[in-house]
Amino acid sequence: QPAFDTFDSSNSLFAGYFFSLNEDQTLQEVPTGFDSTSYESNNCELPLLTPCSKAVMSQALKDTFSGFTKEQCRLGIPNNPWLWTQQQVCQWLSWATNEFSLANVNFHQFLMSGRDLCNLGKERFLELAPDYVGDILWEHLEQMIKDSQEKTQDQYVESSHLTSVPHWVNNNSLS
Repeated sequence: QPAFDTFDSSNSLFAGYFFSLNEDQTLQEVPTGFDSTSYESNNCELPLLTPCSKAVMSQALKDTFSGFTKEQCRLGIPNNPWLWTQQQVCQWLSWATNEFSLANVNFHQFLMSGRDLCNLGKERFLELAPDYVGDILWEHLEQMIKDSQEKTQDQYVESSHLTSVPHWVNNNSLS
């Protein structure tokens, strides 16, 4: 402490960059954004997600889940979870538990085909998995189902476009 008492800041290398506080000066408090949030023991509110933050979170989840694509190629697991065998469901669970360090997943609860897994619905699915773990697994499954449906729709649009007769061709021009 005595060394600090004798320090002459006017001769310091940092002189002019930092100001000293007089007794009448006070530090200004910087708002944290948490000032308006209620922290009562039974009521903790989180900020609402905006469309932008939802898009960012969705992209982050897609990036995180994309590691399964390599595993699918390696093991020959179809992109569409509805087509998975019981063994492929277990392979997905095994990958997810290792990838996300998920604990307490009871694999016996999920001994079912992909069709049965997808038919569970969110509520029933979450009953089979521990808290939070089920949310992660469901989010990934739901994302794969959605991606599979989008690819199927895209393929349908492409094939129907290729096989449809152009509007300028009519029965008279074909004869």
